[in-house]
Amino acid sequence: MAAEALADPWSLEPVNLAVILAMGAATYAMRAGGFLMMRWLPQGGRVEAWLKAVPGAVLMSIVAPALLSHGLPGALAIGASLAVMRATRQDLLAVVAGVATIALARQLGI
Repeated sequence: MAAEALADPWSLEPVNLAVILAMGAATYAMRAGGFLMMRWLPQGGRVEAWLKAVPGAVLMSIVAPALLSHGLPGALAIGASLAVMRATRQDLLAVVAGVATIALARQLGI
């Protein structure tokens, strides 16, 4: 059976297809479920404050591990990105500043 699978890389066994379809259905259910749940939550007050805080929390969950794993070059890149974003309010320029800063820091051996 293993030799047959290697002979035809485009073959798809029924079990694999079922798993792919189940994961697609689960992903759709999670996304649609959020929209459906918002119908029953009261709009305003605590819910509105929580929804406004979520993007910052998600961003920090991405930034914090990067900062810890890349050390000083990562910290410098995040600082440069924050400074450019605050000054220009343009996401692309902030990303370019961060990438350029970490590349320069690594080139200098920091």
